[in-house]
Amino acid sequence: MILFKRVLCSMLCIAGFLSLASCDLQKTVEVKIMSYNIRHGQGMDEVLDLSRAASIIRAEAPDLCGLQEIDHYCSRTDSVDQTGYLAEETKMTGTFGKFMDYQGGQYGMATLSAKPLVSTKVLSLPDGIYEPRSAIILEAEISEDLSVLFANVHFDWINGLEGDSSRLNQAMALVEYLDTIEKSVIITGDFNCTPNSPTMQYFYDHGFAFAQKGADSLSFQGGKKAEIDHVIYRSTAGQKISLKRIKLLDEPLVSDHRPLVAELEVTY
Repeated sequence: MILFKRVLCSMLCIAGFLSLASCDLQKTVEVKIMSYNIRHGQGMDEVLDLSRAASIIRAEAPDLCGLQEIDHYCSRTDSVDQTGYLAEETKMTGTFGKFMDYQGGQYGMATLSAKPLVSTKVLSLPDGIYEPRSAIILEAEISEDLSVLFANVHFDWINGLEGDSSRLNQAMALVEYLDTIEKSVIITGDFNCTPNSPTMQYFYDHGFAFAQKGADSLSFQGGKKAEIDHVIYRSTAGQKISLKRIKLLDEPLVSDHRPLVAELEVTY
């Protein structure tokens, strides 16, 4: 009987040790995400001043930032490389993704990263009704032994059933590409659709979780206010993403969109 108790005690001790060891093997890292449609630097006061957007990004100090409505040497914005300017001002790595040629330059989107990049992909998406579209997909090293995918999107802006169909096609093309890579993924940007839209339902059906903003959710502040800027994410078996907090900044002047900031945790 004494021997049995000793064996049982030893087994319980070993089980407890293994359990603790298993816990010790798990790591958690935080990553700060930002999304901002900057309206090519033209504020609600119609003043062109890219430094205002740069100041907001710099103050928030995100690890990864998705920017929409970016000009690249376009005459309407003084033929400036806006991605390069914002990257220099924020001390981040900038990636420009072209939609189309425009006013002597190019129009599209950009991504800024404070983390080392493993790879960069500008993925062509099905064209919108009036404008081409693409997505920027980065594999970013958010800690020494962990990298995740970060996708920046700006889907078609057309209203009605045509717009619903166009955005859904763009989402499907993006997910088809992401499904080829065994990595957890964070998508942010100007989706141009509300949380209950067919496009967002498609993401939900394909394993993405939606970062709920709470009562203060209206990200578009020009004309009819709407919740169209989002952060969504999808985990893998070995990389679990969870939301710590999310907020929309009170910035009524710099753009017709409010900056969206989310803090996520990745456990692996």
